[in-house]
Amino acid sequence: MSSFMLFMTGCGSQEPQPDTMNKTAQGFHTDRTYFMATIDLSSPTKEMRNAYLEEFIQKSDIQCSQYLDRSITSTSFSQSNTGLYIALFDTVSEVFGVKPLTDTAKELYRRNEDVSYETKLAYKRALSPEIKRGVEIARERYARKLLSNRYRLIESFTLPMLAKDLEKYDRLCNYDTGLVEINNILKNAGKQKKDKVTPFSPTLKIDPETIKEKVETVTKETEEKESERNSN
Repeated sequence: MSSFMLFMTGCGSQEPQPDTMNKTAQGFHTDRTYFMATIDLSSPTKEMRNAYLEEFIQKSDIQCSQYLDRSITSTSFSQSNTGLYIALFDTVSEVFGVKPLTDTAKELYRRNEDVSYETKLAYKRALSPEIKRGVEIARERYARKLLSNRYRLIESFTLPMLAKDLEKYDRLCNYDTGLVEINNILKNAGKQKKDKVTPFSPTLKIDPETIKEKVETVTKETEEKESERNSN
């Protein structure tokens, strides 16, 4: 319960208080300083909980979008990014049968040179719309799960349970989540193709063909730049 009280700091006060968690933990955290919904921790009700949940999701989505815009366009890379990109290239190869292309992409991405840094940045910038949408899809899916709890009594979906779910919702707002999601979309497209169903259904929110085309474009452009460097 104490962790939830920290999570809820400032919700019931007249003067907004800063969110302690935002200042101490890394990654994205929804700023709850100016939330209108409040919860009386001594006697919480289902209505209080639901109002807070709905406001959290709404404002968190806006803040997450702004956070991703800054994160995706930054020039920093985490160690996990490399593994996720390599997995993405492998899936593109499996779905579209372009192994020579993706083998080249993996080789270029793994190089520990300035050229590799430029290449990583090029892939990141090219795929940023799909990565951001991947995060949104993952969070939309989890938000539906969260909102399905609105009909539960406060005794069966308690405040500590809510706090845990909202923390997970925040953790989904990151670059790696988007990469994982678009990779899963590619894998699902491949499965549908094997089942002789049109793989690029209009119901998909991210077109796998677009991902393949962007990987192909960046790879070819990088090869051309390397050829020009070697010839000079």
